[in-house]
Amino acid sequence: MTSHFQLNQEPERITIQSGFLREDVGHSVYIDQLLYMVQVQGGRFSIDTTMLREGFHQLQIISFELPTGRPVAFTGWNFRIGQQDFRERDFQPGDILVASDNLDEIKTGYVGHSALVVDQENVIESPGLHPAIRKAPIHQFLTKHPVHGHFRPKASEDGKAAAEYAEGYLNEFKEKGQQAPVFSFNLSSSLDDPWEYIYCSKLIWLSYYYGADYKLENDFLWFSPEDLYNNLKENGDFQTVYQHPDVKFILNT
Repeated sequence: MTSHFQLNQEPERITIQSGFLREDVGHSVYIDQLLYMVQVQGGRFSIDTTMLREGFHQLQIISFELPTGRPVAFTGWNFRIGQQDFRERDFQPGDILVASDNLDEIKTGYVGHSALVVDQENVIESPGLHPAIRKAPIHQFLTKHPVHGHFRPKASEDGKAAAEYAEGYLNEFKEKGQQAPVFSFNLSSSLDDPWEYIYCSKLIWLSYYYGADYKLENDFLWFSPEDLYNNLKENGDFQTVYQHPDVKFILNT
């Protein structure tokens, strides 16, 4: 529920209920930035999704005053057609999510991203923003990075220990304030130094190394999402929970 609409996604349509009490408000509906329909009467309407391709889509509604056309509200959502709904998966502490896609499409397959699940609803990640470490909803990661793999340690106690370390690391990171490490792929950074620099896959390496006394092997200078993905895919200590068919890393880093 947003401040203005309630959405209900069904197998072949999305039903939208307007929360506007005014009758002088219309709505322009866009899917993937293309105008889909204009609704000028009634507080309830639906969108036929049978013609949309599988994958993630963006729904936007611009509400406007009648008859002037003056915008009064803007709301947007991401939704998925087909494929596995993440709500059909279970998430456990220590699960690792590794994506080969990027919000910057030019970097897709070259950089990627990863995050550590700490409970059924949240990950801890180093997203390359400020602050360098944060807790975020799982669905946010999956919405931004649909092309990903989902891995789980076969020893659940290792996963719990790694998640506990990540929680503690995040708390200590917040306490350090300006002395906290910044996000960087600096090749001179020591992988086992928690407080020099930090990046997404290094955070996962640290959490397993110090939290679960488990060392994820690395082949070159920095422990990239590509290293993490290929390690987990061939690692007998982990199982694959979900694998998007388009996960692909172009460079061996």
